[in-house]
Amino acid sequence: MFACFNNSYKINPAAFARLMFVLQQVPDSVLWLLSGPDGTDDRLRAAAGAAGIEPERLVFLPRLPHSDYLSRYVHADLFLDTLPYNAHTTASDALWAGCPVLTCAGRTFAGRVATSLLLQLGLPELVCEDEEAFIAMATQLGDDREALRTLRQHLSQQRTQSSLFDMQGFAADFRRAVQAMSARHRIGRRPADVDL
Repeated sequence: MFACFNNSYKINPAAFARLMFVLQQVPDSVLWLLSGPDGTDDRLRAAAGAAGIEPERLVFLPRLPHSDYLSRYVHADLFLDTLPYNAHTTASDALWAGCPVLTCAGRTFAGRVATSLLLQLGLPELVCEDEEAFIAMATQLGDDREALRTLRQHLSQQRTQSSLFDMQGFAADFRRAVQAMSARHRIGRRPADVDL
């Protein structure tokens, strides 16, 4: 099962077409999406039908309390990201919950957040340079249960080992940075980069 829990406004026509190509290449797959506002789900199902994909292959997740939402990632095999606006917090959520994220490296900050997260976790192979590579990798992973299992195992290890998920370490570093900036200000020094 593929998932894309990005807000529906991130699913532009090009991103949607890319997702439909993946579903065409992996015939028994479904795409789990976050339910959108004002008839969005029906419009996306209609667009899937127009692209030759059975509308029922799009499944919609209603808005849930955060812990319930996170628990759904155990049922998703691979998170398919969007461009030009990547998953940000949603990618962090998916990775924290153990769900691999496949992304394309965008050209702007908003299109490179998931890339940064994946590189920090040691998963450069999940960062694609273009749409063709994205579709090929999604298709390959969609047909390779063992590779998906290996990615989940890696994420499980990184959850405890990576600085990306070290909230106590981040809080301590942030506190030191704020104290250093505050100290500079109190003694009348100009703002400057502080390397801690």
